[in-house]
Amino acid sequence: MQKQEFLELFEAATRAAKSSEVSRCIDAMNRLKEAPKSLACDVIYTTYIGKSFSVFIDHENPKIRSESKLLWDLWLMYLYATGSKQSRVLVKDQNPVKKTGDSKRDKVREILQTSLSKVANEVVNVEMKKRVVSCDPSIVAVSVESAMFKRLGCFMGPQKAKYRSILFNMGDSNNPDLRRKVLIGEINGERLVTMKKEEMGSEKIQMEVEQIKEKARFKEDNRIKMMCMLQSSSDMIMT
Repeated sequence: MQKQEFLELFEAATRAAKSSEVSRCIDAMNRLKEAPKSLACDVIYTTYIGKSFSVFIDHENPKIRSESKLLWDLWLMYLYATGSKQSRVLVKDQNPVKKTGDSKRDKVREILQTSLSKVANEVVNVEMKKRVVSCDPSIVAVSVESAMFKRLGCFMGPQKAKYRSILFNMGDSNNPDLRRKVLIGEINGERLVTMKKEEMGSEKIQMEVEQIKEKARFKEDNRIKMMCMLQSSSDMIMT
């Protein structure tokens, strides 16, 4: 298969999807799966295909969505096997986040969406990448913000500091694990809202906090031991 044939197949699949010709669309996608790895990577790197894939992923027909997901995952596997940063071209463009009509709430949703959208380009593991790209940052952002609003009230209220803490930790470049866990559902909005500042921190910060606590416990244990020794010595003198 040559590059021109690959592009023609993709265009045929696109036309078939738009006209809801399911069998023709799936047939074209199946033929695209047969393309050599090197050809698929070359086309994805140098063309618009990655950004045009939403016509299949978001299609109303479940068969087209299912087959396109298989093709999507195959191409992701090819790209990540090369170790190239160009793999990010297959990450879907952000969908517009659902508005509430409240400018403050909508801003929080946008900030969360921006943070969650970073995850796809931060994950290296292929299997985790598949999980990540199947999640929609805009939907998760809405869910998280709704939980925040329900629990904390409005952004400008008495819980403003908590809002800022959550948004900071979600966007912190040194804290990719938190936003990944939120995006894939390991931490839902209700749980995130109740987490303490140190719980939301990066693994490095959590380790530092734990070390500080351990030192404090060690110091307190020594203080108690010393007091016991002094008390014991005092009792001996008294007797």
